[in-house]
Amino acid sequence: MTDQSQTAPRGPEPANGMAIASLVLGIVSVLIVWIPIVGILGTLMALIGLVLGILALRGASGRGLAIGGIVCSGVSLVITAIYMLGFLAIIGAAAANAG
Repeated sequence: MTDQSQTAPRGPEPANGMAIASLVLGIVSVLIVWIPIVGILGTLMALIGLVLGILALRGASGRGLAIGGIVCSGVSLVITAIYMLGFLAIIGAAAANAG
């Protein structure tokens, strides 16, 4: 005889889709932000990934994925800022030497 009062073990909680999307967008944005023209798309992906990661932190599951997405998106945005500052410095130096 089996005891009906025992419940079956629960499986893992379902993954949070926003957290997964945040991580994927963050990783892809870090990879493509280095490409000069396509980097704009990487920056947009990083912004979307950052927003999704922050929203996913509210959920009960996928917290680690959400934090990973936030970190990857943040790294991508920092790379973009450094890239843009360097670009502006080159343009400023060229303009100073031209005049």
